[in-house]
Formats: sequence, C-alpha cells, structure tokens
Amino acid sequence: MGQRAATQVLSQNAVAYMNVTVPAGGYRVISSPLTNGTDSLSEILPVPPGFNGTSIYRFDCGSQSYRDTMQWVDGPGWLASLPADPIIHGGDGFFIQNVAGAPLNLTLMGEVPVGPTLNNTILGANRYCMEASILPTSGRLGWVGNPDTTTLAFPSATGDSVFVFDPATQSYKDTYQYVDDIGWLSNTDPVDGPFIDVAQGFFVQRVAANNVLWRQSYSVSQ
Repeated sequence: MGQRAATQVLSQNAVAYMNVTVPAGGYRVISSPLTNGTDSLSEILPVPPGFNGTSIYRFDCGSQSYRDTMQWVDGPGWLASLPADPIIHGGDGFFIQNVAGAPLNLTLMGEVPVGPTLNNTILGANRYCMEASILPTSGRLGWVGNPDTTTLAFPSATGDSVFVFDPATQSYKDTYQYVDDIGWLSNTDPVDGPFIDVAQGFFVQRVAANNVLWRQSYSVSQ
C-alpha cells in the first residue's frame, strides 16, 4: 500500500486538515472530503512551490470521457479550460499526477461536511464514475446493511464492479465485483471489499439502470 492520508480535526466546529503524498513521477486517485468556500481547487488544493506541471484529470460520468487536463503553474495556480472544471465537491474522485522527481506532499484544509443526509449519487446504466466518500473517513467499502458498522456502507448490488488504483505499484488492483449475500469478490481482500483510505477515490461501474444514493451523515458531536 502507498502512504495513507493523515487527518486531524482541529476544533469543535469540525475544521480539519489532511496530508496526501503523490509519489515522484506518479499518479494517485484522491478526493477532497472537506469543504472550503467555493470548493475551488485554488482554495482546497494549493500546490507547494517547485511542482509546476502537476496535473489533474477528472472523469466525466455523464460523457464517459475525461475533461480537459488542469495544470498547476506557480503564481497563477490551477489553469483550466472551463470555469467549472476546478470546482470539485466532496464525493468526487480524480487523478493527480506529480511530474517532479520528488514526492509531492499536499495539505487539504477545510470544514468537515455536517448533516444527517450527505448524499452522493452513484449513476447506473453500466457507466463508469470516479467516486469517493463525502466524509474524511476510511474503511472497507462494505454494503448497506453490512453487520460490520466500520465499513463505508457503499450501496452495492450484484454485478457492480470497483477499480482501485494503487499509488505504490502505479497500477490497478484486481477488480472487485459484488454479489448479493456474499459480498465483494477479489483475489486479495475479504468480502467486505477494498480498504478505502481518507481522501481516496476509486472507479465504480454500476450495472443496474437506476441511480442510487450513497448516504452518509456527520454531526460535530461524533
């Protein structure tokens, strides 16, 4: 496994920060499970000096294709073709590429989303989408109704597939496929599915025609 994201809650109003490392010359699939103003990359994901050319690749679930690449330049910041591209909300996974010869240490900072209904819509009809937990939490993917309450209770159905990119090997792990009453089948992990780290994104392919909600919730008292 690659280095895990480190997370710390700083105060009772659910302000937190997290550190994520992108390997030298490599890729990582991350997310921003914190909210900060407009959720613009310039606010939630600044890049330290010396890492010009750092790039972000967002997959558009609707068009089933990647958007135009966004690139970091010291001074101007993130350069994008469309004004909406740098706005990345919680629950959206995306690739980040470090083109430098040294590891890229990023710090995301903002507020933890709060509410009883933090919903992320998972599109169906056999489409691929890059997803992530809305909250800064980790655990095995699991499924709704899983007796293990430490999982992420992902809304799974028979035939769904999940694809997890490993930053350590710079390749995808074996595909995880869900089967009702059994769980997530793979060559390496238990039936509770892959372990998803804080601020980690992944691809999911939902075969059912209908969309489904990934329901999460958080209160400051938690």
